[in-house]
Amino acid sequence: MTMILVVKSVDQHPSIREALGSVVTPGETVYFLRLPTVRCLGPLIQEISPMVEYDVEYTIDCLPEGYEVSDVVDFAVEVGADRICIGIFERTLTGKARIDDLTQSIVLHDHVSGDLVVGEDTIILENLSYEGEE
Repeated sequence: MTMILVVKSVDQHPSIREALGSVVTPGETVYFLRLPTVRCLGPLIQEISPMVEYDVEYTIDCLPEGYEVSDVVDFAVEVGADRICIGIFERTLTGKARIDDLTQSIVLHDHVSGDLVVGEDTIILENLSYEGEE
């Protein structure tokens, strides 16, 4: 299995912990896909915990400047991602997750579909299928 973890901020500790602790399966490949505004993930990844504890392999990739949601979907297709995880940064007064433009665009993209799961700190689009797959 393969998971993409979209990193929108170096302050994304809770959502990354949640994804690594409860979503990832041992032996899985995790792609940290950072936005162009996020310069370095080394300290964030070191602070979370050694990756060996999660028994995963990981890579760090970056979206290009001026990226579009189709770039995220193209990356997911390229790596054969089963899941895309995006951190929740804001909640309404009643505690519901506030979905930002990036998350909404990925969830509603014409070429990808899957099951939407809302965790405590992470929104997960899982069991992905892509337009044209059989």
